[in-house]
Amino acid sequence: MSATKRAGALTRANSAQAAGVTITHPERIVYPGIAMTKLQLAEYYALVAPLMLPHVQQRPISAVRCPDGQGGECFFQKHWPPRGGAAVHTKQVPESNGELTPYAFASTARDLVALVQNGVIETHVWGARYDSLEKPDRLVLDLDPDPSVSWSVVKTSALQLRTLLHDVGLDSWVKLTGGKGVHVVVPFERRIEWSVLSAFSRAVAEHLSRVAPLRYVSKASKSIRTKRIFVDWLRNTRGATWVAPWSARARDGAPVSMPLSWDDLAALKRPDQFGIPKVSKMLAKGMDDPWSAMLTAKQRITAEMAEHFLKR
Repeated sequence: MSATKRAGALTRANSAQAAGVTITHPERIVYPGIAMTKLQLAEYYALVAPLMLPHVQQRPISAVRCPDGQGGECFFQKHWPPRGGAAVHTKQVPESNGELTPYAFASTARDLVALVQNGVIETHVWGARYDSLEKPDRLVLDLDPDPSVSWSVVKTSALQLRTLLHDVGLDSWVKLTGGKGVHVVVPFERRIEWSVLSAFSRAVAEHLSRVAPLRYVSKASKSIRTKRIFVDWLRNTRGATWVAPWSARARDGAPVSMPLSWDDLAALKRPDQFGIPKVSKMLAKGMDDPWSAMLTAKQRITAEMAEHFLKR
């Protein structure tokens, strides 16, 4: 056998396929704590793609890349250089200064798996889509608790936030962040600009910190967050991202940013119950999508809604 043929045979033996993407070094350990391989992570994204893609496709993607796995060095990557791997699809996005920069995007299972092949573990998305970047369509309020805050308090806080939003006519959905926090998400029609969304989300956060100052803060300063929940409204600005539903997290145990129903949240005893192995089994059994109704929700956010919270 020639040297060229031997090299080709060695390459094939050291690769595998997932969603039509060649996964090199499929045996590489990505999550050392549970011995999960690069191929297994790719297979998870291929499996979850039908549920994940409706919330990801056509949105600029930033990513957490961990070339040596979750136990190695990881970094947050906003822009995807053209040389960053031919398998990754990109689109040019104008930054706030007008400069065009390439962002990754995903519209198929293949696109999600291509990111894994390039060392990505986490997928983070904008609250707007490529065809109308100045008109957002998702509001995300991140309830980020101090380590001393109990899970029961976090759950109660999420349910309280749901009620506040419902009082102004907005239905909301909930998911775990993959850490100790919760994201409360509101889909809405693309009629307002970022400034209106930012003002509304800030008004909600400041209302909570005003009426329950011992539980909530609306400022990011860590010096005032002890024993409190930071209501992070800053996700609702142009260029900011939030971890996508169903995304894996680069943390011990391969946790998933797991969408839930509100009833499921109320019954959940711990925020760390959904790792990739468990979620993969649930998906294989044909679990229902707790966020399916979000995709057809028709509701609006208005400037007047912010005034509602500012006056209370």
